[in-house]
Amino acid sequence: YAKAGDATALLQQQPEAPEIFDAPYKGMQSENGGVIGMLEVIESDFARLEADTKSAEATAQKEYDTFMTDSKVDKESKTKDIEHKTAKKQDEEQALTVKNEDLEGTQKEL
Repeated sequence: YAKAGDATALLQQQPEAPEIFDAPYKGMQSENGGVIGMLEVIESDFARLEADTKSAEATAQKEYDTFMTDSKVDKESKTKDIEHKTAKKQDEEQALTVKNEDLEGTQKEL
């Protein structure tokens, strides 16, 4: 028992750091600011994303409004065009009927 206090075989010994490390590792705490720094980065990213999204939505809404206005004008124009062409077709068909009747009358006279 007397010699057991001097025995070093069962004692845990601290390993020495490898030669590549000159100082103990302290982490990167000074560089990133911890959790608060990470939250600030997330907040700034969100604010930037929100601004970009609002800008894109405003641009898309403006383009949509322009498209709808142009489409409405174009539709009205084409509707009027259809009405005019339908009326012209009816007039031409009526004129054709009258001329065919004149032709038949002329043919009978000959």
